[in-house]
Amino acid sequence: MVQLGEVFGIATSIPKYTYVDRASLDKKFKYLLNRDQHIVIHGASKQGKTILCKKNLPEHQCLPVRCGSNPTLEKIYLEILRLLGTHIPTEITKSFTLGAEGKGKVSAGFKLPFFGSGTGELEGTSNLEKSSESLYEVVGVNPASLGYIAEQIKKSNKKVVIEDFHYLPDVEKRRLAFDLKALWDNSVFFIVIGIWADQNLLTYYNGDLSGRISEIDVQWTCSELGEVLKKGEEVLNFSLLDSLRKTILDDANQNVGLLQRIAEKYCFEADILETLKQTNPAKDVIKDLQALHKCRKAICNEESVRYRQFNESVSAGFRGSDASELKVYQRILRVCIEASDSELCNGLHRDEVLTRINQSEPQVRLSDLSAALNRLDRLQADRSISPLILSFNPDSRKVQLVDRELLFYRKYGNPRWSWEEISNG
Repeated sequence: MVQLGEVFGIATSIPKYTYVDRASLDKKFKYLLNRDQHIVIHGASKQGKTILCKKNLPEHQCLPVRCGSNPTLEKIYLEILRLLGTHIPTEITKSFTLGAEGKGKVSAGFKLPFFGSGTGELEGTSNLEKSSESLYEVVGVNPASLGYIAEQIKKSNKKVVIEDFHYLPDVEKRRLAFDLKALWDNSVFFIVIGIWADQNLLTYYNGDLSGRISEIDVQWTCSELGEVLKKGEEVLNFSLLDSLRKTILDDANQNVGLLQRIAEKYCFEADILETLKQTNPAKDVIKDLQALHKCRKAICNEESVRYRQFNESVSAGFRGSDASELKVYQRILRVCIEASDSELCNGLHRDEVLTRINQSEPQVRLSDLSAALNRLDRLQADRSISPLILSFNPDSRKVQLVDRELLFYRKYGNPRWSWEEISNG
């Protein structure tokens, strides 16, 4: 008997029974792996970007680096060398930490080529204690050190996979974009995975990457999602009523992660926990609408805390923000929440956002809005909103929804937003 959890649901592993090669991306990705190109895989959250990479690039051929909170380019390169097991003798005994002034300590056994050595007292920051260890001061990644890193990667015959690129601060994205050109010159090609909707983000940061990057925009059609659902029905030995299947697909908003989640919750509520025993020649036709209502409620209950945090965090802005800046963030959020599904998915241009804000707040200027939008991704990252919900693309100048579950929650979760509470208070 196949268990429900093996068929539907969110998982880090490659789906065993419901994997669908949408738009022949497997073949395209494998082709690009053999080209002298960096590969960028992007799209909304939970669309199978990482799974696409895992399916077609064996784990032993990868150097996966995840961009966590407060990442820097130096930390990325340090992690690459750590994964490679690169060892250059050093006297360092303290754990590696980057401080606000660009100073740091390096863990035992690692000496990075972009560090200059010296002995002395580490200049203190709020999160670092003073120490008299042998120190290595970050002096920046110069061409010579980048060449060293490229050489180590080439020796390994592995691909560096930068995951969650969207969490990098803007300045670090730009730095990496320029380094990618230098790495390309050294015949080292990265795979960059991130949450954003529009094409050509990296070439926006560095025009020299034009022609040196191939992009895969991971999107799903309704028919492809229908295939995922059909495969799962086949394995679990049941058939959904056609109208019910269409409703579930509509609820998924062209997002495979959300579809997997809805399908698992629905089956759980309908008491389909494993492959059904066949009692007659035809498969059981499932048409339990009450199970769908319970499924929707369960998902919304699970997501309510995250979306409340998103609402409060964006409305509050950055710590120390003045009243006028706070009002801009609040207005951005309100415009997006009140926009239609298609507007959110296709993106609202900055000028349109300003037009809608000015209907109630005419004093908000384009410069105020641009400053806030350029920090929108960072604000969510700083408040641990993961995955991102709204993202601003400085190239297209559009703010877009990159978390389709918000549409589901907005429709079925009966949310209360901060401006509604103010007006009712």
